[in-house]
Amino acid sequence: MSEAAGFDFAALHEDIVVAAMAAFAEISASQSDDPVRAFALYSDSGAMTVCPAMATADYLRRIDSEYPGERLYYRYSPSEWPLEGVGADEQFGRLCDRLREHVFALEARDGGVAFADFKARLMDTLVESAESLRKRCFAGLGEDFVVLATISDDDEPAAELNRRVARLNSPAIAAEFAAWSSGWRD
Repeated sequence: MSEAAGFDFAALHEDIVVAAMAAFAEISASQSDDPVRAFALYSDSGAMTVCPAMATADYLRRIDSEYPGERLYYRYSPSEWPLEGVGADEQFGRLCDRLREHVFALEARDGGVAFADFKARLMDTLVESAESLRKRCFAGLGEDFVVLATISDDDEPAAELNRRVARLNSPAIAAEFAAWSSGWRD
């Protein structure tokens, strides 16, 4: 059994969904005149965090006009969104504590050999959680509502990001992202 298998990813999935729904509700209530139009779950390259990020309609309109040449960068980069790392702070804090404790325990036991497997399973869980949110929380918000799952401080391969964007979004968003990312160097 791998070290990743020793972590309860099913419970983490449910806890992420509950925390994300709370964060979305909290931010939506505080931004009632400016609806959330993009939502992301992200972790860090050390696999010690899980956080939400959101962008509102006004923000997306503003970047379209202020940064027309870079609008897709800002649209698909949760680390640039104004509501990055906010919402359901206590719930997400507990999730981060759980991840951090497990990663430190992995490093103490085997020098980090099992870390890559754990990180991959964490990303799978973030994608599954985002997919659940799309169905349970974001259904009916329109084809242009963006849902992402990513790593905030890492350059992930475009092909992997394209698979995730296609899985979580409408065909139009997937095509726009694929066209934008086609010029990247992996």
